[in-house]
Amino acid sequence: MNGTAVNEIAINGAAVDATALIGATFLNAGRLWFLLVVAVLAAAYVGAQFVRRKHVVDFTNLDLLDSLAPSRPGWRRHAVAACYLVAAVFGVIAIARPVDRSVEQTASGGKIMLVFDVSLSMESTDVNPNRIDAAKKAGKEFVDQVDSSIQVGLISFDKDVNVRLTPTLDHAAVKSAIQALQLGEGTAIGDALQAATDVLGQPSKDHPNEPAGAIVLLSDGETTAGTLSTAEGAKVAAAAKIPAYAIAFGTANGTVVDGNTGQTVPVPVNVAELSGVADITGARFFQAPSASTLAEAYKEISRNLNAGAGDPVQVTKELTWQFAALSLLLLAIGWALGLWLLRGLL
Repeated sequence: MNGTAVNEIAINGAAVDATALIGATFLNAGRLWFLLVVAVLAAAYVGAQFVRRKHVVDFTNLDLLDSLAPSRPGWRRHAVAACYLVAAVFGVIAIARPVDRSVEQTASGGKIMLVFDVSLSMESTDVNPNRIDAAKKAGKEFVDQVDSSIQVGLISFDKDVNVRLTPTLDHAAVKSAIQALQLGEGTAIGDALQAATDVLGQPSKDHPNEPAGAIVLLSDGETTAGTLSTAEGAKVAAAAKIPAYAIAFGTANGTVVDGNTGQTVPVPVNVAELSGVADITGARFFQAPSASTLAEAYKEISRNLNAGAGDPVQVTKELTWQFAALSLLLLAIGWALGLWLLRGLL
């Protein structure tokens, strides 16, 4: 699975973020002593201004001074000097070879798609208070257990499949989306597995043998809608090397009341069909006849997925060229200002 950067400072072109400058470390920090040379040059420039003022005061014939130098550069001279001095500072930083060190989560475990059954059978009360409310509670607790560096997404399905959230590190948003789920008619498990696979994508070129993510499927029934059977959807995930952990939630004695006829309809869990998903994709199957066993199933899945996240490693990105580019840019600006403001050539 692709690694997820835990801490990354982005630098576009020659623009360097202030936080990058403050937080940067250096491969050759000893070269920063050259900043003392820049400080000496700055002090010498300031000192030269006082000497110049003294000479101007000593030259008491002001009319003659105006005729000899009628247009003195004033602040423009300081702007040019400031460009050169700041360019020198960035040049010294560049030769000290600044780097950004970030921590990256490696190996698998970077993305999880939670695939949630919201068919009408989930309103069965064989699980207290009912399947859907117990499943929502357990689902939110599962998200809390997932490592903060792992992205979690959410798909719900009845007869239709809805991608509620693509994988995100905003776990609070995932929990809010779980709480907002509503029940509907039909059960399209196969299509939901295909949609989850599409969202996670194929293995990366850099890590062709690592899955692009993992699917956690929670359902209480069998496919009754959609274009793909449950097994066909599982084969799509297996082809993408994505394991699909399957949880059969509910009991064999579950029932619901048909809103149209008022009749009691049995809605037993199809264990065989759901366990086949895990078998086909090389994952694990869990049977959860109660809210407590569902929570335990989620805990074990979370441990497996978090363990697969790998050890964090430090990644070093050298920023030398950005500071060198800034130094050259300021030198060019100083040169242009010198021609335009001081000599009137531009």
